Amino acid sequence: MGMILYKQMPFAIADKSYEIRIYYDDTTVNIVAFRNNHPANGFRHQIKISKKIDLKRILQSKVIDELIEACKKDMIEKRWERLVDDISNPIEN
Repeated sequence: MGMILYKQMPFAIADKSYEIRIYYDDTTVNIVAFRNNHPANGFRHQIKISKKIDLKRILQSKVIDELIEACKKDMIEKRWERLVDDISNPIEN
């Protein structure tokens, strides 16, 4: 069984529409930014949990809200683009 979509939150940066999606299964919660139905970058914020932990309490936690904001901040600060630029440039000795 694949991951279940828990919540979608649209937001915009510089006239571009994005969406934060929260997916979960028995042991994982993923928070990912999307644009045009595709991941907007290579980042995801992930929580790995034991099956013994109450998933609903995790999903309703304030920490999820903080991770949503971190996901948005990744987009605002263009962290993925900076990473790609960093690894694309040769290392100077």
